This record gives sequence, C-alpha cells and structure tokens, in this order.
Amino acid sequence: MENMKRNMLLVPFLAVLTLMIVGFASAALADNVSVELNGEPIDYRYDNDLVSFNGDVVPVTVFFTAGENSSDVKIRVSIYDGRDEVSVSTGRFNVVDGKKYKKLLALELPSDIDPESEELTLAVEIYDADHSTDDFDEDYQVSMQRDSYTLDVLSVDYSSQVEAGDIVPISVVVKNVGFSRMDDNYVVVSISALGVSSRGYAGDLIPVEDYKNYASGSEEDSVFKTVYLKIPSDAKTGVYEVRVAVYNDDTETIVTRLISVEGEEAIDSDDVTPLEGDDDSQVSPSVVALTVVLVIIFVVLLAVLVVLLTKKEKPIEEVETSYY
Repeated sequence: MENMKRNMLLVPFLAVLTLMIVGFASAALADNVSVELNGEPIDYRYDNDLVSFNGDVVPVTVFFTAGENSSDVKIRVSIYDGRDEVSVSTGRFNVVDGKKYKKLLALELPSDIDPESEELTLAVEIYDADHSTDDFDEDYQVSMQRDSYTLDVLSVDYSSQVEAGDIVPISVVVKNVGFSRMDDNYVVVSISALGVSSRGYAGDLIPVEDYKNYASGSEEDSVFKTVYLKIPSDAKTGVYEVRVAVYNDDTETIVTRLISVEGEEAIDSDDVTPLEGDDDSQVSPSVVALTVVLVIIFVVLLAVLVVLLTKKEKPIEEVETSYY
C-alpha cells in the first residue's frame, strides 16, 4: 500500500519534470518571425501576389524576437525555381532572450526565369553556430515575372591567344530571355584599346514560350552569331579587354572578356652573336683612337678654311709706263 502511494506521488512529479524538460528543449531561437519582400509583408501560408522582376536587387527584411540567448546567429535568404538558386546571408551576431531584431538583406533575383514556372520559393533561415533543431526555416511562395525586353549572352567563344595582324573569329550565343518578341538584334565586338570593332546582324528573336508555335523552325529564341575582328599589325604585346554588346532598339546587354595579343617584338640581344674577341661591355681602344684622330683632322681643316675665308686679297700696285 505504501509503495502504491509512492508511485502515485512519483507519477505527477515525473510528468511535471518531463514538461519542464520539453519546455526547455523546445525553446526556439527565433519567435514571432515576419518577413517583408520589397517592402511588402509576405506569409508562408499563402501565395504572395506581389510581382518582382528577374535580375532586380530587392530588399528582404526579417523581423524576429529572440527566444533564447545565443551567439553567432545568421540569417540566410535564398530563392530558387527548382533549377537554380541565389542566396544572401547576414554576418554573425549575438541575440539576447526576449529582445527584438530586424535585419535587412539585398537579394539579387535570378536573371533567367523558367517561363513554365514563374512562382518561386523564397526560403528564410535563422540559425546559430550549433544549428540546433529549433532553428527557424520557412518557405514562402512568391511571384516572379521576366522583363519585357532582355537579351542574355549565353557564351562567347574565341581563341584567347592571338598575334598582331590576325583575323579572330568570335562566336556569340544570344538568347531572348524577355517576355516579348525582339526584332533586329545586333552583336558588336570591340577592343577599344586597339581601336577595332566588328558588328553582325543577329536577326529577330521570339520569346521562349512562343517557340512551340513555330514548328517550322523559321524563328528561334536564341541565335549563334560569329563576327570577325582584325587585330592591327602594329598592336603591342599585352592583354586587352574584349567588349561584347548585344542590342536592339529596346535593350542592350554588355559582357567583357580578355584576350592576349602577341605583337612585334624588338630584336633580342641574346639572338645576336658577338664577334670573337669583342666585349659588349667595353669599347675597343682602337675605335677610340681612330675617333680622336678624325676629330683632330676635322678641327684642323676647319681652322684652315676659316683662315682662307677671312684673308683679304692684296691690291695690285699700279706700274707707271715710261715713254722714254
């Protein structure tokens, strides 16, 4: 009977102890978390209709209340569409239990958005150095839309080492990643330091989602274009910046690359074989003596010439003629 009473007293005690342990273990690093994207509050329970455009840099603001004291806390924000992901993180900071915190991050949105899925996932994480199970990790569904007119340079292929006077083929792949059709596109490749450029016509490009409407393949959403750049024959040896611009009346995209040019070099002294007995570091004494003799002869001749030019001619004396 006494043992039964003890067991009855022990059960409530263990229950309270268990609740206390669970309560301590479940203490969250961050409570009351709220997120704003581009100044608009977003909710993880719903699709958020505020549209952001590809390639933009947008502010993401995270508010939270610390659920415990912790050090080396970081906030990471990432966005992905199932293919690619971009992310940004804060530096490490300490938090104090019960205090409120606000962190602002600048997130660069993906430049190439899948037209089949313009609803992207924005993930927000709050964690400390221990990465405990009570770190905050939540996904938000956000809306994205491509700009109407955007060209993307997918690749630039060329020989990175050329010689002065070469004609260099430069192949560029351009894609319409915008929302609208883009007509009369051009590709211009230039090396401003050498004063050379070349332009090629890239034609018309349709949006990628319209591609299925052109079964004949007469129109494309991307194009492969090769332009030829003439390196001047008097180009100096060095590494130069290659500027690739793709444009039309509505937009322009510029990328840069590097190219190494080998120009005409001066004669290398190592290639010249000195005569036997000659010392490149000294002048021959016979050459010095001959030079001195020539200088002396020149000075003497010059002095003689000056005397002759300055000497006055003596007048001819009159001779009287006698008639006797």
